Amino acid sequence: MSNPQTPTQKFSPSQSSPAAKQVRLNLVYIDLWSAFKVSSLVATAVSISVFLVVLLSWVLLSAVGVIGALEGVVGDILGDGGGAVIALLSLGQVVLLGAVGGFINLVSMTVLGSLSAVLYNVIVRLTGGLTVGFTNQ
Repeated sequence: MSNPQTPTQKFSPSQSSPAAKQVRLNLVYIDLWSAFKVSSLVATAVSISVFLVVLLSWVLLSAVGVIGALEGVVGDILGDGGGAVIALLSLGQVVLLGAVGGFINLVSMTVLGSLSAVLYNVIVRLTGGLTVGFTNQ
């Protein structure tokens, strides 16, 4: 149903469409809380992706037999002293490494995203901001 209070315009093929209006705006401020939220969500997605890539890489290398061959090579080179190195190739250690790496990635990307918003707000005071053009079609 159409709204009786809003007039509708119908264009025939003979009429041309209205000209697009162009607007130039300056981005002079980035809200710190918004930058924190966006950077933390992006960092969460990247951290989950990194964790899954590490885990799936280990599963693939283990299924192909690379992990077993590597354990054999380390055992041949280091003998009985290679047990500590071989223990690093276990699934538990790889999952722990992926989780710690993902957490470090999450914290650092969130802090860098927030810090970049603060730095942009300081730089804007000197330069006047970033000019962005928009078109209404």
